[in-house]
Amino acid sequence: MKYTGRIGVCFVSIFITLIWIMYRQVAGTLVVTYAEIIVFTLMLQPFLWWLGKQYDKSKDTTKRQELQQKEVESLFNNTGAFLWTIDVKAEKVIVSKGIENTFSFTAEEFEQNFELWISRTHPEDEGKVQEHYHRLLSGAPSKCEWRFFRKDGEIRWLEVFGNPIFDDSGHVIKLNGVAYDVTERKQMEEKLESFAYYDSLTGLPNRRYFKQAAGKAIERCHESPEKLAVMFIDLDRFKFINDTMGHDVGDELLKKVSHRISQSVREVDVVARHGGDEFIILFEEIEESEARDIATRILDQFSSPFLLEGAKFFTTPSIGISVYPKDGKDIEMLIKHADNAMYLAKERGKNNFQFYIYEDKDVIDRKVKIERGLNDALTNDELELHYQPKIHLPSGKAYGVEALIRWRHPELGMIPPIEFISIAEKTGFIKKIGDWVIQEACTRAKLWQSDGLSVKMAVNVSSVQFEDDFFVDKIRQVLKESELSPEYLGLEITESVMHNLERTTVTLQELKKLGVKVSVDDFGTGYSSLNVLSRLPIDLVKIDQSFIRDVLTDPNKASLVKTMIAMAEDLEFDLIAEGIENELQVNFLMEHGCHLGQGYLYSPPLPAVEIEKILKQQLMPV
Repeated sequence: MKYTGRIGVCFVSIFITLIWIMYRQVAGTLVVTYAEIIVFTLMLQPFLWWLGKQYDKSKDTTKRQELQQKEVESLFNNTGAFLWTIDVKAEKVIVSKGIENTFSFTAEEFEQNFELWISRTHPEDEGKVQEHYHRLLSGAPSKCEWRFFRKDGEIRWLEVFGNPIFDDSGHVIKLNGVAYDVTERKQMEEKLESFAYYDSLTGLPNRRYFKQAAGKAIERCHESPEKLAVMFIDLDRFKFINDTMGHDVGDELLKKVSHRISQSVREVDVVARHGGDEFIILFEEIEESEARDIATRILDQFSSPFLLEGAKFFTTPSIGISVYPKDGKDIEMLIKHADNAMYLAKERGKNNFQFYIYEDKDVIDRKVKIERGLNDALTNDELELHYQPKIHLPSGKAYGVEALIRWRHPELGMIPPIEFISIAEKTGFIKKIGDWVIQEACTRAKLWQSDGLSVKMAVNVSSVQFEDDFFVDKIRQVLKESELSPEYLGLEITESVMHNLERTTVTLQELKKLGVKVSVDDFGTGYSSLNVLSRLPIDLVKIDQSFIRDVLTDPNKASLVKTMIAMAEDLEFDLIAEGIENELQVNFLMEHGCHLGQGYLYSPPLPAVEIEKILKQQLMPV
């Protein structure tokens, strides 16, 4: 009972009172008044009450100590924690029974074998365990986490706290501490770190990880003359695959792309997913020549198709490279300049790599002049069309031409389309320029027909131009004004117009009703799958010149071209090869079933007057 001692006071006071009465009787005082009894009893109460209280408190303390002892024993004998003490001189360890749940060895096994605890340490953590032990022996408290092997071989994590015990002389004689199994916490930390620093789709480091790694790398570069490089990779026309095959297939492609990129770099390099279809790589201790070699290896990795849901798809990377310290002294600037170089690679035809080129005042002034000059190029008659013959390979005769725009700037001279078309697209001038090209090409084809040259005219169409709501109406109007029959006009589009597949299909069907031929340009440089294209009203596919250029020297590209030709034949597509430069390439193409082509072997793009002479000599009869 809580008040046992204090209740006993009543009985004690009564007993003392009786003793007092007996004493008075013995002393000769026979009469004891009630008043004397009461006063005497009251005088004893405070003292006796205090004694009772101390008795109760003593009993409560004893009970609490017993309860605490049971709680401690329960805690360290039945959970993933245990107490330990080491006698330094005797090299003897004593542990609580909680160690048995942690290590699956008995406490007796540990106490009989001083080295057992250390022998279960993971080899990679032995160094920090030794440091932890020496820190304790030096007289300092220590905390350490390390991996250990349970008796069954399972690897788990241990967190250990220790304190040294000193003798009177200040020497460490014992080490006491507590240890916890923290495996679940470490696993959760690893998951959180994975979410924070790794891309969940590809498993590659993410942008956050990359920036931290790059920041540390730059700090190391401050202490040594070593160079550092950043490579920025963007997949050409990635949106096409998502819109044609779905996002699940697009995700699968990104996984395969990340694998191919990782195979192309060194083990020490950091390959990260920057976001979407963009990847970024950090190179330490690298020369520009080595970065060039790695970029080439990456391009080669993309020469073979990706197999997705039983269909072959092709994609290529546009790669930009910046180098520390000449292109930037912090990671933000290096990434920005690598990104700029990547866009330069896209402007130069995709499927290539470019180092960052510092744009000095002259370069910027040239871009400004080009942008400002586009508005006046049409009104000042600075634009002109050159034409390149399209050849029937077995006969060597021309059957048509491709119209290619040129700009003769009054100050800058002849500007190639690769330099001004992208600017025209960004500024919106491409619509006016595109309309002019179609009008001029159709008018020229009709003039040649009037001279007895039945020429099929092919015109390149920008994605911006193709997506114009009135594009088909404009084609219909041009054909009417020029009086050119629709079968003599061919429009060459790129896969980028297919990002809205439903709308593109409608436009293509309307062009088909007009009788206009449509071809897909630069096949093999994007995500084109002939199986996908076969579902669209397309008449012809052009094999990109990058494949034809290396078809005799690169077995992968040779195999790829053979596959393209075979698939096109099965799907009843016509194929035309671009960039033919020698007869050996012609022989290869004809041997495997491709009978149409164009390239410098036959003629470069030439002005109308000069190409007309060639057509009069080589044009096939219709």
